[in-house]
Amino acid sequence: MTNAIRFAVLSLMTSAAVSANPPTLNAPPSVAAYLDQVAAVETAGPRVSLEPVYNAALAAQDDLMTLRDDAAWIEGLSDADFAVLQSRLRGFALSRGLEIYADPDPAFFRALADTHGQPADQAFFAQLEQSTAPDYLPVYLRPKGLSVCVRYGDGLIAPYYAGWLDYQRQSPERYKSKVSEFLANLEGIVGLGTCACGALESVQQELHAFTKRFPSARVNGKIRDRLAQLEVDPWSVPVRCS
Repeated sequence: MTNAIRFAVLSLMTSAAVSANPPTLNAPPSVAAYLDQVAAVETAGPRVSLEPVYNAALAAQDDLMTLRDDAAWIEGLSDADFAVLQSRLRGFALSRGLEIYADPDPAFFRALADTHGQPADQAFFAQLEQSTAPDYLPVYLRPKGLSVCVRYGDGLIAPYYAGWLDYQRQSPERYKSKVSEFLANLEGIVGLGTCACGALESVQQELHAFTKRFPSARVNGKIRDRLAQLEVDPWSVPVRCS
């Protein structure tokens, strides 16, 4: 065997060994637990609830974003380890540049639900995908510098709220804590009526429309108080945060 052939054979053997032994995944145990859940769902026969998978994804998200010395866990990874995590962590969007996040990808979970989930899973992830912007923020928020602003008057807040209310009514025992969180977060925002992307009129228009469309919403008292304050003295609590 010539040296050239021997070198080619050794190169092929080395490549095969590398392929057979992928790089080690440097991640919290919750990441491996989540990936195991996904694999179990994909190999299951009948359709199953995806709540355990989604809860495992949220646990992994918490661990990946845990602060250590004022930095998220994923920021401490080497470039090589971060690349491995990105390639192996299916169903997540990861970023650690100007924006730092580790978010479950609604499109991935919607597709998983369509193939392996139950009707309540399919409805939940369809609504989640509609409710999430391409930057993984809720659709009613927009990045603004290092913060965000609220898109009052853009026709996004009421459909978001109505969608999650409808889901809660139709599937009251499914994804309870997360649906309640989505609704409470939005109620907190409209109750304050601040940090607007637009002008004062956009806030007033949105808040009036909200109370009219959702007359029994528990946040309406705060909204009415905010509207009254905006009429009398709109500058004491400005509608913009910066």
